[in-house]
Amino acid sequence: MATVEAPVVGITVLYFLAIIVIGYYSRQRLKSATDYYVAGRQVGAVVNGLALESTYLSPASMLGLPAYVFILGYPFWWAMAAIIAGMPIATLLTASALRKYAPTSFADYYADRYNDERLRWVVGIVTVIGAVLYITLSIVGMALFLLAVAKVPYIIGIVVGTIIVMLYVVWGGMIATSWNAAFQAFLMTVAAVVAAVAILVKLGGINGFYEAVAANNPKFWNTPSDPEPPHLLSGTWIAVIGWFFVWHYGFATMPYTVVRFFTTMDIKTARRSIFWCTLAAGIFYMALEVIGAASKLMIETGPMGGEGANAVAILKSYMAQYGVGGWTDYSMVAAVEALQNPWILGILCAGGLAIAMSTAAGWVMVVNTIVTRDWGDLMLKSRYAKENPITLARIVSVVFLLVGLVIAINPPGLVLDLSGWAFVVIISALGPGLILGLWWKRATRAAMWTTAIIMTPLHLYAWLKAKLVLGHHAFFFLNDVIYGMENKAALITPHQVWAIPVGFILFIIVSLITKPVEEEAVQKYCVELTKEV
Repeated sequence: MATVEAPVVGITVLYFLAIIVIGYYSRQRLKSATDYYVAGRQVGAVVNGLALESTYLSPASMLGLPAYVFILGYPFWWAMAAIIAGMPIATLLTASALRKYAPTSFADYYADRYNDERLRWVVGIVTVIGAVLYITLSIVGMALFLLAVAKVPYIIGIVVGTIIVMLYVVWGGMIATSWNAAFQAFLMTVAAVVAAVAILVKLGGINGFYEAVAANNPKFWNTPSDPEPPHLLSGTWIAVIGWFFVWHYGFATMPYTVVRFFTTMDIKTARRSIFWCTLAAGIFYMALEVIGAASKLMIETGPMGGEGANAVAILKSYMAQYGVGGWTDYSMVAAVEALQNPWILGILCAGGLAIAMSTAAGWVMVVNTIVTRDWGDLMLKSRYAKENPITLARIVSVVFLLVGLVIAINPPGLVLDLSGWAFVVIISALGPGLILGLWWKRATRAAMWTTAIIMTPLHLYAWLKAKLVLGHHAFFFLNDVIYGMENKAALITPHQVWAIPVGFILFIIVSLITKPVEEEAVQKYCVELTKEV
């Protein structure tokens, strides 16, 4: 493997300097706790839209999406492209209504809509579980890019990445996080586009790209309808469509995207930010799909490949050489490295760091608001939390980043595993209460408690059983019970996405048999918020 070259180091260092400078100067605009938590609600549409993109599309997108396209073939291309088209529809479920309400914390809506302050505890606990997993996977993602591209040792990578995120979050709070996230969105999109265009040029344009991929992998462009689908996990439309709906729903309900709407100037700005997010994310995703589609070919014909080489074997050699992660985590880096252009590799490294740091910072801001304001001030009535909210929020930020760093030293799963686990547990446990609370007057307090308490441990258990007992997180966790151990992969449900409709059904059933919330709360936080949105 080629040694690291000067352009890679130079571009990476320039990226680090840029985000540190943005963070340092953002602190000058920090005047109050509201500035720290929600950027004073002064973020414009373009900045917020780009920040939405980079915060939501974690390292699981930058590393994972090309890997999934590489493994699963054309059906996953279709599912991911369709996700972008549905982003505006999905976010209309929550963006305008929540900006009209203008909360400070992700837990505010639940406490107000269901007229129960104690919900700040359960909503906070579920959010913290997801946050720790996402912060960890982001730190792992930073280190993997530094390791595979810039050849920085893994431990040094997680320490350097964590310290830099810590600097700008502690300095500038949501102001620094918003501006850095916008810059990071631009950078990661440019990185993906540059790499994709370079691959298309190398393969002779779009037609050459299509033919080269088909020649290298004849089943790649097949759909689940074909007798020979590209891969087991894309062998049914249920699995592919499952990705489509789950990612839409997640975009509308995940804490780190929902809180971005709290930061905008007004409802109109919140709506416009969705357009900019969709535009940038669409460009980003299409570029990643090109890289993923060509990755098997590029890996096998690149500097580590050669005639008759096997892409999986080559990627496993990456994994063995670096001693961290799984072979899928290196597929994008290996594909781009096959271009043998240090400038493109340097841009890729900066883009990968950007998406990882943006996600980590976004989650840190979610949890420091919950721990400092919701738990410390409102629930525990701490005098220190009330009088020193910014100082305490900074301490909480450092603590969560350090926890993520410690777990990242020996992570319990790969980047893709951690993201799927965290993603589904939050949107199955808390998502129904947010969506139905806004749009259904009959949503009840008992349903909110029941869904959060049941779906959190159920999904965590289901995911772990599928991963550790059945062999893959995409296998339905009761396959062995229904079909027997000899057919453990009978039903494919990516990242246990069955939990999401089950969460909704549970919430609706409990709501129909339990006492409604007080009429004043329903009118104020359901009827009025969704009127004319």
